[in-house]
Amino acid sequence: MSIDMSKGIFVFRLSNELFSLALSEVKAILLAEALDTEIVNRIDEFLLIRTDLSTALNVCDRASLVIEMGSLISIVNEDDINEIVKIIKDFMHEENTCLSMDSVRGFGKDFITQLLNILLHKFKQGLWRRCSRILKVSFVSGLAVIYEVLYRRRQLKFENREPHKRPCYRPGTMKPQLARALVNLSRVSARSNHVLLDPFCGVGGIVLEACSIGISALCSDLDSKMCICAKKNLEHFQCGDKVEVFIADGTRENFREHTVDAIVTDPPYGIQSIPMGTSLTTLIRGFLNTASNVIKSKRFAVFAVPIELEIDVNKWLTDYNFETVEKHLNMVHGSLTRVIYVVVKL
Repeated sequence: MSIDMSKGIFVFRLSNELFSLALSEVKAILLAEALDTEIVNRIDEFLLIRTDLSTALNVCDRASLVIEMGSLISIVNEDDINEIVKIIKDFMHEENTCLSMDSVRGFGKDFITQLLNILLHKFKQGLWRRCSRILKVSFVSGLAVIYEVLYRRRQLKFENREPHKRPCYRPGTMKPQLARALVNLSRVSARSNHVLLDPFCGVGGIVLEACSIGISALCSDLDSKMCICAKKNLEHFQCGDKVEVFIADGTRENFREHTVDAIVTDPPYGIQSIPMGTSLTTLIRGFLNTASNVIKSKRFAVFAVPIELEIDVNKWLTDYNFETVEKHLNMVHGSLTRVIYVVVKL
């Protein structure tokens, strides 16, 4: 039996590698832009949202962790082969159409085999020829989620801003996909003229992603060489007029009396990155004190710390008048797992 939920509902397939971040990113975008949407349901890595096509495409354009989006046709029990075949047949009668089927974590593999045997008999032309329209059947959690694909994330979306392709490169720099997700988690909006601050900007990767979605930003670092590099990178990507870069200590400065709508940063926590004579605990506490002084009330800060500091950071946030909204674990490599915090200034 099918579950008809097709009217105005779009399927957002989220990255399963960073799923908790991906889900929070989409929700944060909807809140930041006050979009006319309704989250209808979630089925594993699929988020069903009621909205219009333009809004759905705008969310995909801004998000980094939405890998596919389409217009929902139906949700069918995975063993209802006749209904699935009927839906495919109705779609595939048009020219220049394709069919794509996949199994999420092993669901529906046997049913995909059955469908292939039936469909290859029914359709004389190849099912995967070059086409202008794509029907997707994804088997997940005992269901077949069927939708027409309208968006697929392309590698080119972030490829040009990969750390090694920027004019100024620094090893260990956060990749643009994650940097964009963190910016989105801060609930900034270009329509509201929000200003974002990264007080440990390094070569400017986070503010580059803020600029790419139209957000103005402040970018500071204690190392003058990093500030020079950040300026080069920003100018290369035509962001020089959207981002102000200056030398400052992110644990002490008042940032020229600026107040900001969001803080997004990846503080230095490697031995070679922390300023000489400063411990990591002193640096993080100083950062939280600075953040508390410059961010507006009810606005959001997003930052990452090594998991070893989680208990201490939880206490410090209370000391500096922040409340934790959510936390995400991010494994960087075998010896480093970091906690990504999203906090709100009370």
